[in-house]
Amino acid sequence: QHPCSIVPNRGSIMARLVLAVALVSLLCLPGLAQPAPAPADSTEQDDDSTQPAEKEATPAPKPSKEELAKQALSRATEARKEALEHADDAIKKLKAFVHLFDDHADAKTAAAGIEESAQKDVEKSAEDDENTFRSRLRTLVKSGSGGDSKEVAAAAKKANRAAKDVELSAGDDKAKAMRKQRNHIQKATKEEAHTLAREAREGAHAAVKAAHTLERAQRHAGVKEDIYERALDRNERIGEGMEDQAQDLQDKAEDKIERYFGTVEGRAEPLEDDVREESAKHFAGERRAVRGEKKQAGEEAQKVRAAAKKAAADAKAEAKAAKAKEASA
Repeated sequence: QHPCSIVPNRGSIMARLVLAVALVSLLCLPGLAQPAPAPADSTEQDDDSTQPAEKEATPAPKPSKEELAKQALSRATEARKEALEHADDAIKKLKAFVHLFDDHADAKTAAAGIEESAQKDVEKSAEDDENTFRSRLRTLVKSGSGGDSKEVAAAAKKANRAAKDVELSAGDDKAKAMRKQRNHIQKATKEEAHTLAREAREGAHAAVKAAHTLERAQRHAGVKEDIYERALDRNERIGEGMEDQAQDLQDKAEDKIERYFGTVEGRAEPLEDDVREESAKHFAGERRAVRGEKKQAGEEAQKVRAAAKKAAADAKAEAKAAKAKEASA
């Protein structure tokens, strides 16, 4: 029976649920008695409570063991290829580093560069020492004006000490800085060789490890035993050969570094001697300047004392003459 034909009475209102009465009344309104036509390209839409549950998406079928084995084989093949390329690149870097020391023609340039760097290291202290010397030399020049020989001698002593400091900073300190620079560069170069060799060995070891992973993947994928065993043997030989090559290159690098820096040292030592010799000459010149200024300051002090003595004598004579004049008067 259509809902619109239901005519509710007092007795039935009390017997029905409120929700059912409301629903019947709603359906009896004009335009709502018949359900609206469903669109041609969609299913009928009703209240969520009347909709059938949507069908769940059908899960993708799980890959078979064979497919999983093929995927693992593909990954292992790619990983072994990448490991081998990485190891090969590391070997090439180590070779290139070793070749840097094949030619010793630039050892002279390297030594000159070390001297220049050392000069920059001591430049500030040498400049300060030189300024100190100049200041004390000026003090020495003025020391004679007081007429005190002890003051002149003390000023000369300080000036000589400052001149010695100049010699040390420009000579010994610079030579020491050159040796320090050379040793530092040599140490850093050896450390770089060790780092490159270690990376090459680790890369080769990783390639061998990847070869074993590939062998297991081939076995699980059903590759013939003689094929994956031959491949593993070949890959192991390649990786182990790279490890041996890395060690050989490291030994060769250390030997070449020793010989190269021996050549650099041979070029640098004469420069260090020249630095000390030039510094000694400079020091000798400053000592001469101190002696000259000390002599002049001493002579000036002597003149000041003589003038003071003469002035005292003249004052005494004048006082005596004045006293005698008073007595005769």
